Amino acid sequence: MSERISQDSLLNGRGAGARIESIARRIEAGEIFIYPTETIYGIGGRADNKDVKRKILRAKKRKAGHPMILVAGDKRAFIDFGVCFPTIAQTLAQHFWPGHLTLVLPFGNTKETIGVRVSNHPFITELYKTLKVPIFSTSANISGQPYVNDPERIFTIFEGKVNFMIDAGILQPSLSSTVVNIKSDNKIDFIREGAIPKEKILS
Repeated sequence: MSERISQDSLLNGRGAGARIESIARRIEAGEIFIYPTETIYGIGGRADNKDVKRKILRAKKRKAGHPMILVAGDKRAFIDFGVCFPTIAQTLAQHFWPGHLTLVLPFGNTKETIGVRVSNHPFITELYKTLKVPIFSTSANISGQPYVNDPERIFTIFEGKVNFMIDAGILQPSLSSTVVNIKSDNKIDFIREGAIPKEKILS
């Protein structure tokens, strides 16, 4: 059985801090969960655990090989995870994080890249007062099926497939994040123009 947890209970009232700390401990233990972001509900879990990734893919009925971005409440979580920040990435992060900008960056000492974003959603902000590891972020829908912005339907679809859901109600419509690929030589490729216009990034 999946647990449904009100976001309000984690952010407000007596004992809220202890409750969100408990959520952080569950994530650290390898549980997968549905949570709100600025744009949509996502499915996540700690990003340094391969079994967690397999569970997320299984829940979404998604084949391996499709990348998932990472979300955190601060840049330090990505640096500690091994994400490299070329000079221009540091500049963009300083200007646009937290917010609707996803940076695709070099990862470790490999040729791999990984998409990362610092979120300013209140749940993520509070969570990262305790949690230190980035979490996977992929849309809360079955692979190949449209995303539906209704927590009732999302919970029904993933009942028994995730450990818990943070329910923030119906999320306000929002543009997707702008996605920018930044290579180690500081060259920029725009993958998707979203909430932050290309011209603003280039300026």
